[in-house]
Amino acid sequence: MSLCFPDKKKRENCVDGGRSAPVPRRAVLLINTGAPATADVACARRYPGEAIVVGWRACLRWLRGGLGRLIARLGTGRLGELHRRTSIERASLPRVIMAEQASALESALPDGWRAFVAMGHGGPAIADVTREIVAAGIEELVMVPMYPQFSRTTTGAVIGEVYRALREVGRHLRVSLRTTWYDDGGYLSAQAKLVAEYALRRGLKPADTHLVFSAHGLPVSHVSPGAPYVSQVEQSAALVAQRLGWPADRCTLAYQSPTWSGAWLKPGVREVLKELCDAGERRVLVCPISLAVDCPETLEEMDVRCREEFESRGGALHVCPVLNDYGPFIDALKNLALRGPQRVTSWGSGLKPLLAAEPCERPADRDLKSLVMIGASLESRQGPGRGPRLDYTEPRAFASIKKPQDDVLVLLRSAREAGVAREALVWNTCHRFEFYGWLEKPGKGVCAVARARSRLFDKEPPGLEVNVLFGKEAWHHLARTAAGLNSGLPGDADVVAQLQTAHRVAEGAGTAGPRLKRLLDEATSLVESVRGETEWGQHDPGYCLATVSRIREAAGLDLPGCEHVVVGGSTTSCSVLHTLRDRFDVNHRRMTLVYRSHRGGQMKLLRKAIGNGRRLRVQVYTEQAVIEAIAGADVVYFGIDADEPVLKADDLRGVRDFSDRPLTVIDFNTFGSTSGLSSIPGVSVWNASRLEKEVASYAEEMSARDRFAAAIEEAEGWIAERTPPAVATALDLPCLSGGRAVHPRCVGCGTGAESVTVRTAVI
Repeated sequence: MSLCFPDKKKRENCVDGGRSAPVPRRAVLLINTGAPATADVACARRYPGEAIVVGWRACLRWLRGGLGRLIARLGTGRLGELHRRTSIERASLPRVIMAEQASALESALPDGWRAFVAMGHGGPAIADVTREIVAAGIEELVMVPMYPQFSRTTTGAVIGEVYRALREVGRHLRVSLRTTWYDDGGYLSAQAKLVAEYALRRGLKPADTHLVFSAHGLPVSHVSPGAPYVSQVEQSAALVAQRLGWPADRCTLAYQSPTWSGAWLKPGVREVLKELCDAGERRVLVCPISLAVDCPETLEEMDVRCREEFESRGGALHVCPVLNDYGPFIDALKNLALRGPQRVTSWGSGLKPLLAAEPCERPADRDLKSLVMIGASLESRQGPGRGPRLDYTEPRAFASIKKPQDDVLVLLRSAREAGVAREALVWNTCHRFEFYGWLEKPGKGVCAVARARSRLFDKEPPGLEVNVLFGKEAWHHLARTAAGLNSGLPGDADVVAQLQTAHRVAEGAGTAGPRLKRLLDEATSLVESVRGETEWGQHDPGYCLATVSRIREAAGLDLPGCEHVVVGGSTTSCSVLHTLRDRFDVNHRRMTLVYRSHRGGQMKLLRKAIGNGRRLRVQVYTEQAVIEAIAGADVVYFGIDADEPVLKADDLRGVRDFSDRPLTVIDFNTFGSTSGLSSIPGVSVWNASRLEKEVASYAEEMSARDRFAAAIEEAEGWIAERTPPAVATALDLPCLSGGRAVHPRCVGCGTGAESVTVRTAVI
């Protein structure tokens, strides 16, 4: 019998028959070429040269520092500038990501395992980490260079550095190498899943999108005859494409652009993108196949330089994120460390491709007869107008059901997997939480609406009023809302962008089908028509415009002369940037955008809005880099959607004298992004509830304008005339009786429980 102590430290030794049986102490060492050790300019400029000479023989290593500085100044100006910019803004991105990888990996490994990170140059240095490993009493070490494909300039160089460090320490360890894992099944599956999820979120399909696998470029002189790098990259790309189900004739392999003159691996990615554009391809998806960790070259070369060039030719470039700490990749690293690479030569015909077309019967029409809207909303200033009558929820009850966008994605995904709805979205804003979709027929005696409602509102607080609309009325309500007639700010021009964001979330959840796309296309087209052909188009304020205008007047802000920091990559952040630039003439160089990821549909809009302003990418909004950016600002805008504060009073105390130079904080987040900032002298905070009051005042002033009432009536009539004919609902609702639905959570009907009002479009 074996007994193990629950305490992790004690688990290193187990008891067997009363005798201690020591368990060997094992560790995984994740190694990368490196990143600047610090975020200062000198280090960032020195880094490129050190990276270039990393693979040189030991006898020349002493030249690395001085020669690196010389190369950075003379021979690698572009690369040096890329690393200087991204390192200062991102605080050494690879080091942060690899620390997160190691933390996640150590949690996934069995008890007694440790995970360490080391860099060939920069920090943490290989020599320092090696001494730390020895001091920890590690007996068995598994080295995993973070490059799937082998190259002597990357994998070979860092492994050599580790062995040299071990010799200098003088400690003998049992070392296992994972030098190549380009054909490991876990790695390939994780890469394919990441691409598939990204493609689904963006609506990218092989029929209209060309897939480009981008690999790290190398000088031809560094690729000796018989070197495996090129063939391994080709095999990795082919296996990922096969796992995706992406046709081979719709895929291309290219290498990142050279960093200095000379012969480099071909074809170059910029040349490939130009050729694709000339051939008529307008949508391209890029997958960085040779990287497991984000690096400044990838972010700047692909996500900025190549994107700008491709989009200037009329195309749309989508760059899939790198694996980083993606969950399936962490599982692959765990298996790689424990068992070694599990080779895959072909996925075979029995494995279903990730992007295989699911059988989906395209409706002959818009299928409004079974469209359902289930949701709650706050009362608008204009009321229902000619739309369906609604019951409005109390603000406190609405705040309790509001969800962050990440939770909405999980909600939709679970609804799809549970068979509640195949096509649906949740319109999730400060004023509404509404589900639009086509419900699946449940089992006998089960109410489809009640089943969906119980998933949307797991707890229904007092004061919550849930509206259920069908067919024509659901369509009419959607159109009115998109036109800004159901908003706290009449005519709100940001509503359509919020609807498009809801659609992207549905794409990520896999619930965005052809019926939903047609429904939203019709709504968007109708809004454009009603604004362009009626007087309603003259009343198109944005929520951000209203708030910033009121705050500028109240605080006496000189917006063009202020330094602005916008935190978050949301639709609200995009609207703030456009408002500052277009309505208040703020120079883009006075604006800084702090965003958490370069994935998602908002980034293209955000890049255009920020222009040449500063972009700061972070992993979490609590990083020190965010505090430093805020320290130099006069106005900070929070456009994130998180349910807990990301900036607290203690974070800002001592950063600067705010009484001498005041700071204005504008927080659009319903949940609240800040805590206790008002206690700091010189810091004024405008939270969501305070902004609502300012918007209400702005709306009153706008409503008093000439012909405002006539413009609303004209818009209402325009929408009513174009509402589809009323049809009887075909949805099987056994609990419907005379417009009443018994038991909002019913599993069987007729229970006599409290009823809930359901308005239908039955004629």
